[in-house]
Amino acid sequence: MSDWGVVWLAVMAMSLLVMAATQVGLALMVLRVARQMMATTDALRREVKPLIEKTNRLVDEASRATALAAAQVERVERILTSTSDRVDETLGVLQGAILQPVRQGAALMTAVRAALSVIRGARHTRARQARDEEEALFVG
Repeated sequence: MSDWGVVWLAVMAMSLLVMAATQVGLALMVLRVARQMMATTDALRREVKPLIEKTNRLVDEASRATALAAAQVERVERILTSTSDRVDETLGVLQGAILQPVRQGAALMTAVRAALSVIRGARHTRARQARDEEEALFVG
């Protein structure tokens, strides 16, 4: 081998050594970055987990509150419907209790007026008949 062959062999060996060192350095850097990412991910999980639990509790409480509100609305609706039905029924009873005697009183007043009219008519008829008889007896 010539001197130049040895020089080129030494240059190739040095290049190989530099490349190997660079690859080992990159591998160590990637390993360190991976560890940091794992630590950051674990810290993020630890911090986010309570937030997720709180959110789940809030959602559960909101769904319970919604269910209670819906039940209360249905209950109020039933009470209002029942009250409305009872008011309608009571007004019907009151109307019947008040209007029936008023109608009977109106019928009684009509009967009294008719009787008075008949009595007045009978007086006027008798008075007219008496006048007619007097006039017939009057010779003038």
